Amino acid sequence: MCGVAGILSSEGAAHPEKRGELAAMLKAIEHRGPDGSGIWQDSRGYVALGHRRLSIVDLSPTGAQPMVTDGGRGALSLNGEIYNYVELRAELDSAGCRFHGHSDTEVLLNALRHWGVDKTLPRLVGMFAFAYWDDDAQSLHLVRDRIGKKPLYYFCNRRCFYFASEIKAIKQVRELNLSIDRAALYHYLSLGFVPGPLTIYQNLHEVEPGSHLVIDRQLKTSAGTYWELPTKADKPISLAEASAEAESQLAESIRLRLRADVPVGVFLSGGIDSGLITALAAQQSPRPIQTFTVGISESGFDEASMAREVAERYSTDHHEVRLNPDVGRLIELTARVYDEPFGDPSAIPTLMIASETSRHTKVVLNGEGSDELFGGYRRARAAKLVQQLAPLRATVPTGLLEMMRRLAPAPRSFRTGYSFSYRFMQGLHPDPFIRYLRWSSDGLRDDEKRVLLRDVKGAELSTGSYLAERFSRLETLGPLDHFMTLDLLLGMTDCLLVKLDMATMAYGLEARCPFLDHRLIEWAAGLRRLDLLKASTTKPALRMLARRYLPDAIVNAPKRGFELPLFDWVGGAWCARSVLAQPASCLISASVNNCMLWLSEELNWIANGGPKSCGCC
Repeated sequence: MCGVAGILSSEGAAHPEKRGELAAMLKAIEHRGPDGSGIWQDSRGYVALGHRRLSIVDLSPTGAQPMVTDGGRGALSLNGEIYNYVELRAELDSAGCRFHGHSDTEVLLNALRHWGVDKTLPRLVGMFAFAYWDDDAQSLHLVRDRIGKKPLYYFCNRRCFYFASEIKAIKQVRELNLSIDRAALYHYLSLGFVPGPLTIYQNLHEVEPGSHLVIDRQLKTSAGTYWELPTKADKPISLAEASAEAESQLAESIRLRLRADVPVGVFLSGGIDSGLITALAAQQSPRPIQTFTVGISESGFDEASMAREVAERYSTDHHEVRLNPDVGRLIELTARVYDEPFGDPSAIPTLMIASETSRHTKVVLNGEGSDELFGGYRRARAAKLVQQLAPLRATVPTGLLEMMRRLAPAPRSFRTGYSFSYRFMQGLHPDPFIRYLRWSSDGLRDDEKRVLLRDVKGAELSTGSYLAERFSRLETLGPLDHFMTLDLLLGMTDCLLVKLDMATMAYGLEARCPFLDHRLIEWAAGLRRLDLLKASTTKPALRMLARRYLPDAIVNAPKRGFELPLFDWVGGAWCARSVLAQPASCLISASVNNCMLWLSEELNWIANGGPKSCGCC
């Protein structure tokens, strides 16, 4: 896991100053790779690749990047890990490829030269975003992993093509003139995150998951997709069969993700997902693993005691981080780390636990992906109910449902029977994308946004329509398959993985996601979701498996998110001062989802080295 950056110039050696520009880009992402830095430039000066190194596999100089083939016919800058590099190396060894070290980067570079890009990509098991220069073809290849665990952004003007792991690196380019993408901001206000491939800036894009960009020396770009999530979910399976296969797939995924030349830890909450990872990792690790959890003093939010139980059962080296409710400092920290508006309140505890974990290890496993694959959210059960009630729904006039939604009084508190019923009713809409927005987000609706952003240009599409256009291949799916697939491709990729990568890499910490091994994803996506949600609980297949590994109190506990008592911490006076007294360019508001941070371009004054306070932090 590292940071990458680079420049492709159409004018070659006429622009030697690009090397200095690249050095500034790498400096901006030094936190991603504090162990070393490198720049490589081709002999004709057209391309310069940069790299910030976080040493995890092959800690010696032979693992340094950018890495160049013998003879200089190929160069590679890799962010991430190729977990099956041992098996790939055995294949390449037998084919006569030569190696100088034992890093996964060298394996990938040899694979790209020996098999070519198109034949290499299907063989890779890992999380990655890499740049590969093919000197023979005079072309630059940008590739991102299948589900988007590692980020990669790019910007192109008439003379140069720039790319980097984070937006803050690209913002170091002197002649860059960025402006807010009002359409991206418009969709953010509904989702709480910017949906890809948009970014908050016009003309600055992200490489989409599972895609491969090729840029030639004239800066002509072509894009292709090398992987798509299977959407044919029709394989029948019993819960017992699903539980057994999930155990096998997860154990293998963890085995590969324990490969490292440094100790590997686990983010351990009081839930099933991280508990299973801890249990299976402890069984496979030759030494006690380290576990890390967040403790919150306020009653109703703290799951540290249950995490402690799991740690004691598996004799882990356990660390507990007590979260400090210093809201001003936490919001400033969030603004420093995230390059775009980001409204998921769990970003705050994730930053805090990443900070503590990085003091002890460089690699940590986590449970992201299990809820999306196995039905861990109540909203998945709501989608199942909609599918089962489809014949009855067809007999109810749409106007009657709309009137019921308007007249129903808003709930006065969260997590009550009425609050769940109210939310369910709000999502009873024939459009599956509007249904998704109402069940998964507490953001603004289109009519509310049009009042707030009267001068929006480029946001002619409603957010629901934007999502329908982007995910048009899902239109034939039933309500449950549609919802769970969208949860993975949108909520996971554009929100949760962004949160995880930015929070952990802010402290030079590599987060590995065993549930997001693409083989496990493909297997789970091929199952009938109605079979996976047969029982009356969330993710019943994993709960069945967890009974063999975890205490009953954890197995039987309801699903809880990474929650914060943010309203209590912030207080009404602070919220009022922030919203009413500050200019719109520095608006920070608390939504009914506890925290929606609207950080527009001016709030990026922190990342740009401007004033350290705007009066509300």
